[in-house]
Amino acid sequence: MAILCIRQLIDKDFLLKFAKNLQHIRTRRILVIHNTKLEASTQSEIETFLNYCMQFKFLNVILVHRDFTETNIFHSLNQFPHFKLETRDLRTKSPIYPNRLANVAKKKLRVLADQIEPITMLYEIGDSLILEGYIGYFMKAFALKYNFRLWLPTMYEGTIVRVISMEEIRQAAHNGSIDVGASLSTPQKESNVHEYIYPIEFFQWLTMLPMEPQLETYYFFSSIFSPASLITIFLFSYWVCVLYRLQLSLRRKTLYWNRASLVLFLIPWNLDLLRGLLNQSTAIRLNSATRRIIFILVFAQGGALNILFSITMANWLTLPPHETPIESFDDVAERNLQIQVPEPDIAEIKFYCGETFWKQHERLFHIVKSVDEFQENIRKMDTRYGYLINTLAWPIIEQRQKYFKHPLFRLSESLYYTKGSLLSLPISENSMYKDLLSLFSLRSREAGLLDYWYKRTFYTMVYIGRFNLTDLSKNYRHEVLTLKEFEWVWITYSIGIGVSVLAFTFEWICYKYAYVHFRALLM
Repeated sequence: MAILCIRQLIDKDFLLKFAKNLQHIRTRRILVIHNTKLEASTQSEIETFLNYCMQFKFLNVILVHRDFTETNIFHSLNQFPHFKLETRDLRTKSPIYPNRLANVAKKKLRVLADQIEPITMLYEIGDSLILEGYIGYFMKAFALKYNFRLWLPTMYEGTIVRVISMEEIRQAAHNGSIDVGASLSTPQKESNVHEYIYPIEFFQWLTMLPMEPQLETYYFFSSIFSPASLITIFLFSYWVCVLYRLQLSLRRKTLYWNRASLVLFLIPWNLDLLRGLLNQSTAIRLNSATRRIIFILVFAQGGALNILFSITMANWLTLPPHETPIESFDDVAERNLQIQVPEPDIAEIKFYCGETFWKQHERLFHIVKSVDEFQENIRKMDTRYGYLINTLAWPIIEQRQKYFKHPLFRLSESLYYTKGSLLSLPISENSMYKDLLSLFSLRSREAGLLDYWYKRTFYTMVYIGRFNLTDLSKNYRHEVLTLKEFEWVWITYSIGIGVSVLAFTFEWICYKYAYVHFRALLM
């Protein structure tokens, strides 16, 4: 309890000094002792003094006089819904400091909504202005519990058609134009954390990136027949053919270390044996154990390749793979992708990441003039851009994409601007509602109401037309055969033709040279 002894009730400067001593604790109980008798004080002086107390945001204050022990009379202030002087007798059973905030009798609670989805949204039905969004539900439930009447000050009536910046809301709370901002802001950016209630949310600034496009079907052949797999198949087939030729030569007893043996190692291919790679019939005679083992190996390799090809093709057509995901801001630059960011939020990026980060990556960002335009672009879900997003807005977008055949965007946690920050409601300094709002937020979180209001916001946004559930995704269809899918086939075929032409030219030159040289020797 704070006790104030005062000589003159109309000494406002003296009361102001006392208020400064009670900075941020003005809701405490205050006992004011006037150094004069009750009969010497006029009602107008008492009302003036208690009006000053109301201006300095004293909630629980009583005024007694020097002769209180004789009169048992004290005065108190009730400002709900309007100023009212109460004169009471101590001998009654009424409490000296009643809980004024239990029922504020429809007192106006001045609020200003930022209209940032999904936090708060305003829309009009006839002459009524409806506050929606999960913080909007929070404010309406708070007003209902304590019997407040939510009220948008007249000076801000023109803001119902646009997004309100956090700086504007903070300034309105700071200068006393509003009691509480129906918005969420981080106290970490402010020097005076007393202008915020207890933190309500924990959030992150991340990047919403378009889903990497599906690979075209013709990439299937280049992926399954990669250089490593082709080399492995070639080496295995080569040594199997070499073993087969060696076994055949040993059985016929025609193996000699001469030119024919060199040709055996250079060109060991046997077409009847290689048909086994395609699991085709062959004319090879399996009249020895070695030949049977070699033939089983070839057929086993052909069967494994056939199964691998079939499984990979089935998986490809069922769940088509995508391009390599973007994992860094350098990858964003390589893909020629830009990240949309509203101009007011550039300050947020600079605050969390620093000026150096912004100067280094500024070319990666597509700056949008206003938050209204930015929110409209997100609703359109233009996959030509990425978007600056926070963890409060992303679940709404993610739930919307559940109604699509294919999701268009994903949340990238590797492209972040802050790993975490706190969010809270901005209020006026020394607000008598601060503790009440903080307690209500804790109780709402404890009861699961905040989570419920957040989930409800998605359906509210659909109802008020912020977006619809139309499927914006594209239906990818796989053509049976296209010319593009034969690109690598034609490239490989062209390389083979080129090599064969070179081999033919080399052989023809060697033949002509040897033939001319041989004729010269004969002559």
